[in-house]
Amino acid sequence: MEERKFHKLIKHIKQEIKSGNLKNGSQINPERTLAENLNIGRSSVREGIKILEIIGLIESKRGGGNYITNDFKNMLCNPLSLAFELQQGKVRDVIELRKMLELSNVEFMIKRITSEEIKQVEQIHEKMLNCNDIEKLADLDRDFHLLMMSFSKNILLTTIISAISELLEESITTSRDMVLEKFGKEKIDFDHKIILEALKDRDEEKLKRSLYIHFDNIDKSISTID
Repeated sequence: MEERKFHKLIKHIKQEIKSGNLKNGSQINPERTLAENLNIGRSSVREGIKILEIIGLIESKRGGGNYITNDFKNMLCNPLSLAFELQQGKVRDVIELRKMLELSNVEFMIKRITSEEIKQVEQIHEKMLNCNDIEKLADLDRDFHLLMMSFSKNILLTTIISAISELLEESITTSRDMVLEKFGKEKIDFDHKIILEALKDRDEEKLKRSLYIHFDNIDKSISTID
């Protein structure tokens, strides 16, 4: 099958990123220059740019040209969220994914987390203990877990987490509300305290056990919605 001409533009942009010529926020060449360099029509250039804009790789600024995005989260988040909705995904699906990501992350998290990062988690937990506003608690719970998952410092893993963060945030809020209703705030606070203590001790097995307990409580709480 003959390659469509706009594919040349897409391949070119990908190669420029791979080679380091284009970085976050870089402006790409004007349409005329790209058309001449790639030996394709300007309509093909515009078609390729439109596709890259739709998937979130390029941002177009009216009268200001086209730029490589600074927000790669949306590049994967939008199609993933849409696919999830179209396939009628459930909260349990996302919570199971959260469980896999957090537990698989433990080994690297324990090895790579710094004292300063532990303090960040402590600060969030302290705010959780002193907060009784349900919406703010949900935000703090989300921040606690997403921050922890970032400590692996694995670029691919953190990119995936960023891409699905919208789904993760919703599942954290939903699961927290249900655990809160079933077990009360004290139980949620205690679960996070044990997780934090395992982090501070840099104890891999203890952290895994505390997360298993936490997710077991979530599982018991959401059983009524499936």
